[in-house]
Amino acid sequence: MNDILQWLLVYAVVLWCLLRLMQKYASRAMWQWQAKVSYFFETRQASWSRRLGRSLRPAVAIPQGCQSHCSSCRNCA
Repeated sequence: MNDILQWLLVYAVVLWCLLRLMQKYASRAMWQWQAKVSYFFETRQASWSRRLGRSLRPAVAIPQGCQSHCSSCRNCA
């Protein structure tokens, strides 16, 4: 295997592991970073950039318990 290709593969795996670790233990910072990157791409003129920005948009937090108004326990109504 080519040395450069091997190093790129190692860097990609390490970066992926680092991102997963950050999502698990620093989820708020990761959410903010993801929102900034998404906004950066969404404000560009190119259509591919806007599509990438929309796909990177972080999910909105869903409240748990009685604030969610899920009506599964029938206590909210």
